[in-house]
Amino acid sequence: MDEFFDTISGLPVHPLVIHFVVVLVPLAAAGLIVAVLNKAFRRRFASALVSMLVISVPLAFVAKESGESLAERVGITERHQSLGDIFPVWVTVLAVVAVVWYLIARRDGSSVLRTIAGVAVIGVAIGVTALTFLVGHSGSEATWAKLIGAPTDPSPSQSPTAIPTETPMNPVAGTITAAEVSQHATPDDCWTIIDGAVYDMTAFLNKHPGGSDAISGLCGRDGTDGFLGQHGNSAAPNAQLESLKIGVLATP
Repeated sequence: MDEFFDTISGLPVHPLVIHFVVVLVPLAAAGLIVAVLNKAFRRRFASALVSMLVISVPLAFVAKESGESLAERVGITERHQSLGDIFPVWVTVLAVVAVVWYLIARRDGSSVLRTIAGVAVIGVAIGVTALTFLVGHSGSEATWAKLIGAPTDPSPSQSPTAIPTETPMNPVAGTITAAEVSQHATPDDCWTIIDGAVYDMTAFLNKHPGGSDAISGLCGRDGTDGFLGQHGNSAAPNAQLESLKIGVLATP
């Protein structure tokens, strides 16, 4: 089942599904608000709008599960993950409220119930629309903000501005102590220990798909639990990590 949410035709499932959901849900929500307020619009489009929301419910859950599969490959920010976890729940709530309102609105009587149901639809629709924006924005920010904001590499004709570190980039394995690692504990100079090896994460910090915060907390200390808890044995993150290895932690 996990493979179903992972990739399709070599592409990750999550962006394929989530782009559909973040368009369909706000569109249906906005249409429902108009339908509640306008009787003529309601008669023509209410059933189609409710159907769109009902279809969106399973798609929202697929987006959530596929997002977790993608996170195992490239990482994800805590904010995007927490918003993504509650998103399908609230889409379901909106769909249920919309169905109840639609069934009540079809009846000629019960004006009080229709008004209450209509107010509920408008309130939940506005909330879900805002949540959809936050989910999409946090996902886009995690994917693109660091890449767009990262400084470009200087051209060959330009003089490098960074001052070379005095520490060799490839020290002899077994010569790096935990005390030495602790001296590299800032985002501008970030070393970490993972599973007994030492890695220089400085250059990769702003390129991390899950954002720099996920790495900066590991600087200068043993980050084994944090890395394995997020990525485990996933091939891509471990391959990327291996390219940043600068030595092995010295044994006491």
